[in-house]
Amino acid sequence: MNPKITVFMAAYNAANYISESIQSILDQTFENFELLIVNDGSTDKTVDVINNFKDPRIRLIHNDKNRGLTYTRNVVVNEAMGEYIAILDSDDVAIHNRLELQYNFFQEHPDFALCGGHGAVIDEVGTPVVDNRFTVPTDPDKIKMTLLFQNTYINSTVMYKTAVLRELNGYNDYAPAEDYELFIRISDKYPVGNLDSILVKYRIHGSNTSIVQSELGRTKVRSIKEKQLNKLQIKADKKLTDAFLSILEWNYSASNFTDYISLFTKLKAANRSLNKYPEIPFEMMLFNYWFEIIYAKKAKMNALSLLLNKNIFKWSYVSFRQLRKAFKLSIKGLGQLSN
Repeated sequence: MNPKITVFMAAYNAANYISESIQSILDQTFENFELLIVNDGSTDKTVDVINNFKDPRIRLIHNDKNRGLTYTRNVVVNEAMGEYIAILDSDDVAIHNRLELQYNFFQEHPDFALCGGHGAVIDEVGTPVVDNRFTVPTDPDKIKMTLLFQNTYINSTVMYKTAVLRELNGYNDYAPAEDYELFIRISDKYPVGNLDSILVKYRIHGSNTSIVQSELGRTKVRSIKEKQLNKLQIKADKKLTDAFLSILEWNYSASNFTDYISLFTKLKAANRSLNKYPEIPFEMMLFNYWFEIIYAKKAKMNALSLLLNKNIFKWSYVSFRQLRKAFKLSIKGLGQLSN
């Protein structure tokens, strides 16, 4: 009898952490799973650590050499025996009922193709990082809208329908942002969700792929942003793409206000034409990003007039807090000008 869930773990020189990761799966309250581990040419004691476990639900596969993240992740497309595929990175720790919660979600929402959840941050030795957790949106419409700008999933919390992953031919070559690109493709075709629960302890350490490969990641994410704009029938020129990318990076110094106005105006028009997202929530999201940019760039004496830009602003979108902050920035700017 095939397992309901294939838990997938890619492993490369993961000896320091993989034992705890494996044990967190073996201790799950939901027991009808296989743990598929793909060793990507490790040169440390990773394989020895894995072989110390004798649970028959563990299936270890070896790449013929170090093939990299995208190739390794795609092994699961052909090898998974479960109806669902749950991802757990080899340095993270699953909460004890994570599989049960997600399996129940799919039974209650059979049209959904992807489900994730929140994460609690731990350090190298497993100590919780105080007041630090990764929270993700849980409203399905908000997840899809936010995916346009930022990743709304923690990779180690996600569970896919195996059939959908196969239909979409798995991961494309966007490592180390291959997960983000896949989430976007899934959300373009199917309902997607997040549970309002912590599903994983996410470990921060110096060898995190996203940290080690940050420059490569930026190049790949730029390609993703260009692809998103083109899909919305927006010409992805450098200024627009720079502004679009800066929102994901929370770094607004590289683009000017005119570029952001152009980006948001085009996104607004594209959505109204294509009807991709709910109109009012989407335009409110654009306005909230616009406010964050104005505040982050310290627009000062121009803050209020920028906030009220006719292409982005509606009175029903703005909060009193936003108006007050923009007004204070403008007053501060005028005061500095008079000095």
